[in-house]
Amino acid sequence: MISNEFSHVYASELSRPDLKPYQFIQFDSFISKTKKIYGDSRAQSNLDKLNTELVDVKMIMNKNIEDLLYRGDSLDKLQDLSANLKNQSQKYKKYAEKINFQLLLKQYAPVILISLFILFILYRIIF
Repeated sequence: MISNEFSHVYASELSRPDLKPYQFIQFDSFISKTKKIYGDSRAQSNLDKLNTELVDVKMIMNKNIEDLLYRGDSLDKLQDLSANLKNQSQKYKKYAEKINFQLLLKQYAPVILISLFILFILYRIIF
């Protein structure tokens, strides 16, 4: 913070070759004010409060990230389960179609065979 302020205030003078250290003595007042701010017990308690709040925020953010990772794992598992369910339902559909076809054959095959036999006999009699 102090180095940034120093660079900001004296940036134009830093490139001069005839520069002497005592020329920056007026910057001492900024350093003193900064020391007071950070040396003040109220400022220190405020910094402690800020650090405590930052730790709390960090803990909350870590928990949120963990929750998101858990949700991601749960979503991956759910996606795998749904893909498996889809495959099983396709197998079940094919099996059901096969069973339905077999039932139709069992139900109508005797009628069709008897009808074909009768037609064959009529064909033989007529021709």
